[in-house]
Amino acid sequence: MSLYADDCKTSRVINGPVDHSLFQSDIDNIYRWSLQNRMEFNVKKCKLMRICKKRSPLLSDLHLNNSNLQSTSDFCDLGLVTNCNLSWNNHIDKITSKANRILGLIKRTCRGLKDVSTLRTLYLALVRSQLEFCSVVWSPYQASNITKLERIQRRATKLILKTTDEYQQRREKLNLLSLEQRRFLFDVLFLYKALNGHIDIDLSNYVQFFKESDHYTLRRKDDCTLKKNYARTNIFKYSYFNRIVDMWNSLPHSVRRAHSVEIFKKSVRDILIRSL
Repeated sequence: MSLYADDCKTSRVINGPVDHSLFQSDIDNIYRWSLQNRMEFNVKKCKLMRICKKRSPLLSDLHLNNSNLQSTSDFCDLGLVTNCNLSWNNHIDKITSKANRILGLIKRTCRGLKDVSTLRTLYLALVRSQLEFCSVVWSPYQASNITKLERIQRRATKLILKTTDEYQQRREKLNLLSLEQRRFLFDVLFLYKALNGHIDIDLSNYVQFFKESDHYTLRRKDDCTLKKNYARTNIFKYSYFNRIVDMWNSLPHSVRRAHSVEIFKKSVRDILIRSL
């Protein structure tokens, strides 16, 4: 069971009727615990989401306080819209829609404002923040979603500078990376922090580095080079701990060995700026 503030989640791998019975037992135990602690669940707000790739999954009702749990295909959890197919399309649709509304509000309320610095600050604080929250989790790989997100910053830079210059020129004038580049930065920064103890997470089950014992495969590699796992599905191929391998390995050894978060972040940003 996972707890965060007033949110509670529980899960179990269901391979047959026995697993289903065990899961129902888990739910019953949680409900009894809530009664003992005078924290009764609101059944109407509790949802059941099945994440499965099987053609004929085991579908059976689960109950909480003698009430059936309502099934759902997607659910907003801590700001992220999680889908039963592990697709982030619905989440990206949600955040782009919200960001577009906020950008439209800025355009209407700041119609006569010409101060570039103020407009830039409004964009960064109110719009771009919507497009980057937890991007390490949902970073898109499909061109349509990447374009959908980037289109908002294209529109914003036109609004701020009130010019018809090319998008890259507008970004250079405003000292902005593309949203895709920033997601790259967030991805490698998360791994750097995790490897150096700034984030409390055990990476041993998720990533592997080449070692001296890998005699042949270590050629042209170093001890900071990650091993790539075989991916049978796009869901795993583009998940964080698999996609980060090529991103991390593309960085110079000196950057991966940076002595502080600030130095690492600046070095990666400089690399991204030079790639424009």
